[in-house]
This record gives sequence, C-alpha cells and structure tokens, in this order.
Amino acid sequence: MQEKIKAERSKHQSTIKSTHLLSVDDSIIKDFFYVDCVWLWGGSSERLSEEYHVHEFDEVIGFIGTNHEDPYDLGGKITIWLDGKPEEITKTSLIFVPAGTKHCPIVFNKIDKPVFFMTISPEKKYTRQNLGNENISAKPAEETGKPKYTIISELTKKDFSVAASDGKNSPPPPPNPNMKSKRILHLEGDVVNGAFYLDFVWLYEGSGQAPAPEHSHDWEELIAMVGSDPEHPHDLGGTMSIALDGETHIISKSSLVCIPKGLKHCPWKFLDIKKPTLVFTAGPSGMYTGTHKKN
Repeated sequence: MQEKIKAERSKHQSTIKSTHLLSVDDSIIKDFFYVDCVWLWGGSSERLSEEYHVHEFDEVIGFIGTNHEDPYDLGGKITIWLDGKPEEITKTSLIFVPAGTKHCPIVFNKIDKPVFFMTISPEKKYTRQNLGNENISAKPAEETGKPKYTIISELTKKDFSVAASDGKNSPPPPPNPNMKSKRILHLEGDVVNGAFYLDFVWLYEGSGQAPAPEHSHDWEELIAMVGSDPEHPHDLGGTMSIALDGETHIISKSSLVCIPKGLKHCPWKFLDIKKPTLVFTAGPSGMYTGTHKKN
C-alpha cells in the first residue's frame, strides 16, 4: 500500500522538478514513526497531486521556503484542500491535520524557489482511505464553523492558525556568535491542542551546537539534517556530529537520525556549516520532555 502511494506521488509531481530525499517508518526501523521528505526545486502546474483522502491518525504537512532573507516567504504558491476547502499557501507553513479530517489534493501552482515538502505522523505506518477527487465539494453553510485543521506560519508559543510573519515572536539568536541561524517554526500541544512536537531551524553558516546536553526521552525522537543545494541535495555542505549512547557520529550527508525511546543522545554539534542547512526535530509526544528538563 505504501509503495503504491509513493508511486502515485512520484507520478503526480512529474510536472515539478523534485527529489524524493528521505523517509522512514516502522518497515525501515522497527517501532519508528512515519516521516517522508521531498525537495520541490521549481516549476509550475495546475495538475492535482495526491488524492482526496482521510486517515485515522494525526498528520503534519510542511512546506518550508528557502528565501534566507525572509524564511517565511515560501517562494511560490501551493493550493491544498483541507476539510473540503482550498487553502492557498504562500508562507512557510506547518499544517496540523487531525485524525479523521479529509484533506488533499494539492496543486503546486508555482515553485519559484526550492520548497522543502514533508509529511510526518506519530503513526508507525502510513495508510489512508482514498475518497476520489471528484467527491470534493463545499460544505453546506450549517456544517461550516471552526476549521478542523490548523496552519502555523510563524514562530509562536501559543494558539493562532495563521498570523503575520514579522519575526517579532522569534526567540533571541543562539548565544554562540559563530553560528548564523534562524529558528522558524515550532509545534507542540500548547501551540495547537492535540498536536505533537516539531521544531524547525535554518543553519546558514558557522559553527556551534544545539542547546540540549546529553539526555533521553520516553518517546522516540527524530533529528533531521537536510542539505538544500539543488545540485547535491544529499550533501550537507558541511559537517555535524551527534553523540548516541556515548558514541560520536560524524554526519556530512542529509540524514534522519532515529533515536529510540530511552537512548541517551547529544551533544549535537554543528562543526562547520558552509551552506544553508535545514534541521528539524520531531517526536510523537504532545510536549517536549526529557531527562534534562524539569517536567
């Protein structure tokens, strides 16, 4: 079923230049949750991609722009149907789609600059019930009301589905002056009720490290490092290291680091960032917790 879905996605995206970069689920690493990552490099299309569908688990769909002067600018326009309503996405966004919410198809109207497109769910295996694009229709007025989905397009600690992306709510830059970076989006249960943990940061150049010391969680965590060079998307264009159970691993390729619950990990060091690199962390927990935090 999952291979069929991937084949459908590849077919539908054929009018947009893209690279299917990384993916993981329980079939690749036992008991790990579902993640799928694609680079959209450029092009335009009015073709419907994906199928109108529904599933019994929560999902986040992400569109991350690469305009480093304004990381909230998507650099294009994408239309996605959510709960039967077409939404135009022109900002870097995370879309929280609760279980049972009908969604898709997607139209990649125009991709002027590269866009990182990802889907992620706490579920260990991606499955869905296709409903047929011909069945999308506007809801009767009496059924409209508060949306069943939430679009996050700015960094905020509470609430808000869509808001201005002026950066006023952004946290201060990291204390290491040798690292140029920008934290762009964050999701937890106190941002959107029922959501799971996600955090996205652009690293532009320099050296430094993530703030967390060695720690562990009682949930699985994903640490992702993604190169953004269209000619070499699997090359980070720099070097990082991460300690897993006390052993240091050097990473220079786009990677998903899949950390089992209870495994001690970190420090996570950015040894030499030469090109813009997208990093994100995720977990099936509603809130970020760990042995290094006072819960």
